[in-house]
Amino acid sequence: MKSQRYIKIFLFLSAIVLLSNHCSQKSDSSALATFKGGDVRTNEYVDYFLSSTRYKPDVLPDEANLQEVVTLKALEKMAVLEAVAQGIEDDSLYIESIENNLRKTLFHKYMRQELIDRVITDSLIQAFYHNFTPQYHMSYILRPVLSTSAPEFEKSQRDTIEYVHDLLRSGRDFKELAARYSQDVTTKDKGGSLGFVIRESMGDAALRAAMDTLRDFNWSEPIRGYEGYYILYKGEKRDVTVPPFADLRDQIWRTLYRTRRHDIESKLNDRFDDLADRYHFHMDEAGIAEIVARAGLTTASFVMAPLDFAELETEMGRVLATYDGGQIKLYELFEEKNREPGNKLEFDERLQAISQRHLLAKHSVELGYQEAPDIVEKMSDVRQSLLRSFLHRRQVLDKAKAQMDAIEEQERLTGSKQETDQFRRVTLERQLKEDFEEEMKVKYHFEFVKKNFAAALERARQKKNEQNSYKGETSNIKRET
Repeated sequence: MKSQRYIKIFLFLSAIVLLSNHCSQKSDSSALATFKGGDVRTNEYVDYFLSSTRYKPDVLPDEANLQEVVTLKALEKMAVLEAVAQGIEDDSLYIESIENNLRKTLFHKYMRQELIDRVITDSLIQAFYHNFTPQYHMSYILRPVLSTSAPEFEKSQRDTIEYVHDLLRSGRDFKELAARYSQDVTTKDKGGSLGFVIRESMGDAALRAAMDTLRDFNWSEPIRGYEGYYILYKGEKRDVTVPPFADLRDQIWRTLYRTRRHDIESKLNDRFDDLADRYHFHMDEAGIAEIVARAGLTTASFVMAPLDFAELETEMGRVLATYDGGQIKLYELFEEKNREPGNKLEFDERLQAISQRHLLAKHSVELGYQEAPDIVEKMSDVRQSLLRSFLHRRQVLDKAKAQMDAIEEQERLTGSKQETDQFRRVTLERQLKEDFEEEMKVKYHFEFVKKNFAAALERARQKKNEQNSYKGETSNIKRET
């Protein structure tokens, strides 16, 4: 399969990155511990110590925390070696996890370089900066309309905004009407206030256009925008001192990323449609209909009605869509616990987002993004993390579960129970983890290189003093400011 060929290429490049990093570490600092297949260097200890004590100025390096950190770093590296030795890289679930992570990483890089940077251009950022002043206090009344809204609902929202417009023409107060009729939860209780903004920081192209022509202290005609129907109000004007461009550039980019999301989404949808044709993307509509029906959707259900996918847990491998060289499975919609679909609308949105990720990542491979140094380095870290995670599950979690099942079965037969299952499971997992780590130390001949401790501790103390001094200077500057 092509995907497996890409994984092999990535693993080869990752090995080069690991080897070069290992060589540079050896040239940078002396070893504090060795083991079969690797070592832990002074710079690794110092970096970890400074990072972990960044907000603890009184914690200073000593031999105890040196040994603790070096042991931790060594165990992480030995776990990777052991996972490879146990053949975890050939595990189908591991390979699929690597592919999913590579796909996500490629997707984000593709989005930034192929789509976002083509919307948020340098010229747009410059235009934002050059128009940073004057600013206007803007407000609006919003009656939202979703893409899934029924025509009757959209007509009701349009009728309401026109009714509000008539009230304004009759002399009613804008703030009062915003508080009563606007359905934008972030602004309605503030009289519809958006604060002081410039044209380019408005989030809707229709509002940007209206702001250009609207006179000060006037409200607009009803406007149909991306998110529904608006009435815009242009209030007080103010001039501000404009900071240097370098100080504002990142802030401007973030503002434009937020306000141009509709343009970015439009480009994303167009690109997906093109790639769907190129890669023969096919959605299994009948299978999807069956899945959501089993989750509780009926012909009379609203798209926001809650669904329950619990009974489908054994079918998470079902294929929802296919394309040249790949497929999308049901479980992918449930990988992110905080974004699991709870209704039909969320199900469709999540499936669409994952479909976009698949096709854009496939195109990024054709463009050679997987060979970019930042991608290789990122995926090298992911590989090591996944190997450790899979090894931990095999050597600790799975063994703990098997032992717990045996204990619970014995207690069921004898009718005795001494402790809570949760407490025993945690205790058992901790013991299994400690035992396995000791086994790895023996197997890989782990040893401290104590002759290098003194120099490492002195270097860590110097760096810690610099860190404390820098933080002190920063605090003084903030107080003076």
